[in-house]
Amino acid sequence: MSFKILISGGGTGGHIYPGISLANEFKKRNHKNEILFIGTKKGMEAKIIPHEGFKFETIIAKGIKRQFCLDSFKAILIFFVSLAQSYKKIRKYRPDIVIGTGGYVSGAIVLMASILNIPVFIHEQNVIPGITNKFLSFFANATFLSFEQSRKYFKSKNRLIVFGNPIRLKKSVTINKRNYHKYNLNSSKKTILVIGGSKGAASINRAVFDGIKLIKDFIKENWQVLLVSGTDDYDKINSKIARDRDIFYVEKYLYDIGNAYVLADLIICRGGATTLAELNSFGKAAIIVPYPYATNNHQELNARVFENKGAAIVITEKELSGEYLSKKLKDLLQNNDKLNTMAEKSKKMEKKDSAKNIVNFILNHLKEK
Repeated sequence: MSFKILISGGGTGGHIYPGISLANEFKKRNHKNEILFIGTKKGMEAKIIPHEGFKFETIIAKGIKRQFCLDSFKAILIFFVSLAQSYKKIRKYRPDIVIGTGGYVSGAIVLMASILNIPVFIHEQNVIPGITNKFLSFFANATFLSFEQSRKYFKSKNRLIVFGNPIRLKKSVTINKRNYHKYNLNSSKKTILVIGGSKGAASINRAVFDGIKLIKDFIKENWQVLLVSGTDDYDKINSKIARDRDIFYVEKYLYDIGNAYVLADLIICRGGATTLAELNSFGKAAIIVPYPYATNNHQELNARVFENKGAAIVITEKELSGEYLSKKLKDLLQNNDKLNTMAEKSKKMEKKDSAKNIVNFILNHLKEK
């Protein structure tokens, strides 16, 4: 039996990739299952979803600020417009289920689906849930969590299920020289992978560049850096590394980042939930620099869970500098046992088969219905 699934979420990769993972799992179960994603024209989903081969449509949506102001009033008006658009999309597509993966775009879609008596499910990636998911949890048939610590933030407790964060990456990739050559890396060296999130991170790029320069003589024989800069910072970083191309290798963006994860011996990254789930899946040691302006500081709270488990070192944005990072790096790079222990503890945190378990739950719900 095949189903029509509507998935909505967007704004950042953290809301988009779990939806893609679930979509792939539904297609894996039955290639006749139909998938429709709904997002906004301006969100990252407008590029990423079509690239992944799924049907994508848009509505107008805008986040509502917590303090009342003119912008909030406009956002409320837009929300009613998005509700009307959601009604038209849902009536036309007639989905069997609707899944929200976070971001304000999912609010109107999931709410309208619930009003139309369509089963709805939401997934929360972070320790502290976003305001949209906290609201939608009252209407959802189930709310899937990535962290056990998230339970206390929801008022409705009886439909909270911790299945982890679905990731989009295939772990069948193995280390071989062809993968190294793909990024112009040296297969005889160990690799530090730097990823600032789906949009890059200029402050991390700068600190890594400055920090590596301070310990260049210490690492240049045995280590190299694959830096995913983001589009905006690419030209600036690429011009800076002109004299150090035996250490630095720069990419704007990696759609096939799974290959890079496999090659990495240490990862420097933000604290987005999807990135952290990928660290667990691949069993990688990390230095996490949480994005300081994330709502409710959720990235730091995500990262502290990893730090408390001994799987990562956390450096806040205030602490971040080339000098401070170089000290942390030097300590780790000369302590192979510590790196291995961190990697092992990261792997132990993995919640396996997250997408599979979520889809199983949803399909069982549909069968019972």
